Amino acid sequence: MSLVKNTSVTTVVRRLLRQNHVKQRELAAGIKMPEQTLSNKMHGARPFTLRDLSRIADYFDVSLDYLTGRSDYAKPLEV
Repeated sequence: MSLVKNTSVTTVVRRLLRQNHVKQRELAAGIKMPEQTLSNKMHGARPFTLRDLSRIADYFDVSLDYLTGRSDYAKPLEV
């Protein structure tokens, strides 16, 4: 499984938490991850996996590109 350790991911996740008035505890429950594990990932002690990122993107209904800082658009653009 691919591992992602990127401070931009943490920055985007924190922004999404604030914008959606969601606590880290609620996100952890929503993506079926222990609170401590999510905390470790948010503080850089453990890397995010692709599965983690996918679940977080689904939870907030944003694209993986947005979550990883590859796009400024939360949703993919329609062609």
